[in-house]
Amino acid sequence: MLEQVADSSNLYVKLKNDGSSLQNKLKDALSIYEPGLDVTIDYSTESNYYLDHSKNIYEALHQILEDLKIPAENVSFYTGNLVNNRAYERFKQHFQGIKPLKVAGFKDYWLKKTVEMHTDYSNNYNNRLKPKHFSCLNGAEREHRIMALEYIIKHNLFPSGICSFVWKGMSVDGHETVRSINSHTNQPKEFYQVFDDTYYDLITETNTGMLNPHEWFDDVFFTEKIWRSIYYKRPFLLIGNYKSLYYLKQMGFKTFDGILFDESYDTESDHKTRIYKVLEENKRVVQKLQLSELHDIMQSQEMADILQHNYEKINNMAKQDIITVSTLKNTE
Repeated sequence: MLEQVADSSNLYVKLKNDGSSLQNKLKDALSIYEPGLDVTIDYSTESNYYLDHSKNIYEALHQILEDLKIPAENVSFYTGNLVNNRAYERFKQHFQGIKPLKVAGFKDYWLKKTVEMHTDYSNNYNNRLKPKHFSCLNGAEREHRIMALEYIIKHNLFPSGICSFVWKGMSVDGHETVRSINSHTNQPKEFYQVFDDTYYDLITETNTGMLNPHEWFDDVFFTEKIWRSIYYKRPFLLIGNYKSLYYLKQMGFKTFDGILFDESYDTESDHKTRIYKVLEENKRVVQKLQLSELHDIMQSQEMADILQHNYEKINNMAKQDIITVSTLKNTE
């Protein structure tokens, strides 16, 4: 999918991954470039190190600009990667001699899309006991989701959670294939029943960094999976990028270390080890806390304050024209 807007001084191109060649779409969109135009390329739906079959997204972009004789200093490139600027700075150190882009930065897509398109299910917590500890909802097959499935099976955690692994034929709301899932509209009642019947979410985000082949590239990518939990006032364990919780807190959100979870997994830089630490923490909570004890924690004022703070934060951020991360400490 491609959105293209041009005026007398700017050329704006929005890329969305729909399975076709993004490089060809980008070349076509940029073919109308005229000297002197400022170019904005918005790829905020993704946070990839690659572009189509190229394993280096920045190198592929620079090659396209060179082929079309577009000065890199006129081009701003935005992705859904919170640390896109840091990754690009490291890229430049490894590929010296290139003419740098005007801007490589972050642009939000998924936070606003979640608040805009999802049902507000923030009041689903009531005083009744819930029959399960956790939810773990998975659509497309990814290595870290396979790890989660195998761990849940190995440790007999299915009875304590409500889980979907759609690519394996396990669904909670009737979806038989990944392609049939539309996460950005009202869902069937069976979907919301998951949250009525569980206390917290075990989230398997889109990216973990495990497949990244470059020492200079890193990313922090949040999709509707994490934003949905926050919007629904849900506690969560997060299988995602290294220091994802750190960056959530840098954005102003609060997490659940000490009140419900041990979140030390967030500082584990080895991706597989970090994933297993999250899975082990979920197992610990299930085995340690009876549902009545978990219920009491969920009904505490401390938990209510965190969930309300996060709910207000995401709603306020969704109203902003631009969500910036300029205050993030990206120099680690």
